[in-house]
Amino acid sequence: MTVSITTTTSPDDAVVRRRAIGQLARIESSRMLRSAPIWIGLALTVLLAVTGALSEEEWSAQKYNSLVPLSVFPLTIGAFIAGVRSGNRDRSHRRPPLSEEAALDGDERAWARLSSLLVPVGMAALAMLVIGVASRIEGGFWIGDSPRRTDTALPSVFELVQPVLSVAVTGAAGLAIGRAVRRSGPAIVIGGAALFFSGLAYWIWNSAYAYSTALMQIQPLEVDLPASTNPSAVPEDWLVNRPNEYSGWRRSIVHTPTVIFHNLYLLGLVGLFSGLALRHRPRARMIAAGAAVAVLAVIAQLAVSPH
Repeated sequence: MTVSITTTTSPDDAVVRRRAIGQLARIESSRMLRSAPIWIGLALTVLLAVTGALSEEEWSAQKYNSLVPLSVFPLTIGAFIAGVRSGNRDRSHRRPPLSEEAALDGDERAWARLSSLLVPVGMAALAMLVIGVASRIEGGFWIGDSPRRTDTALPSVFELVQPVLSVAVTGAAGLAIGRAVRRSGPAIVIGGAALFFSGLAYWIWNSAYAYSTALMQIQPLEVDLPASTNPSAVPEDWLVNRPNEYSGWRRSIVHTPTVIFHNLYLLGLVGLFSGLALRHRPRARMIAAGAAVAVLAVIAQLAVSPH
């Protein structure tokens, strides 16, 4: 006769574990708050924002782009490095897990570490809030060339949210990578170099159609116009850039539907990398759902594209 034994967890045990995870999340958040890469990233973000705000504009949308989203780029690298180091504590003998005596498995610790990403995400949100308020006090930014130019362009809430989500993506990716590798050093160097290239060469990732998958998507989008374009004859609400050494007449469009769908794309990546940071359920569901949302959001961006 075969006897099957089913192990159940009492409601009291579940409550205790949730409280333990919450307590560990606070400890992990405190550690994240003391992380040098986070503070270096924030300091460089503030420096870039101040430098961009005080610089003289040499081309259309220069300040618009440098403040939102590019100024937050150093913080994305800081979140990635901190995420790798945090996730790697399960694999490295040099950095043992926090509260090692707590009866929590690897995934429960991973949830606590994912919660700690609220620290860099909150810093990015605060930076974007300051930029959003300051830009409205100053009156806006320059987009387009005369006679189809504005000096009062303002980033929307959806655009201000996008850099915050970028920090969440890189932090979650760092945690997933940290839990997957034994040595964090090479992972940080390779991942950091890839991120640095994505920011240093942001215009490549924002070229035609590639913008739908960029970590830092640039607005406004530029749509090529015929060489015979007369800027005075186009609709009055159009913003038009004159030809330069690189391109001809272009219409500049801050395309809100694209921004919204790109935010969904970044949310999908957050779900995907969060799932990859786990080892058991709901790992598969989170990976599948995150990947599906990201793919559908890319398709949606291309479907509504003004190009």
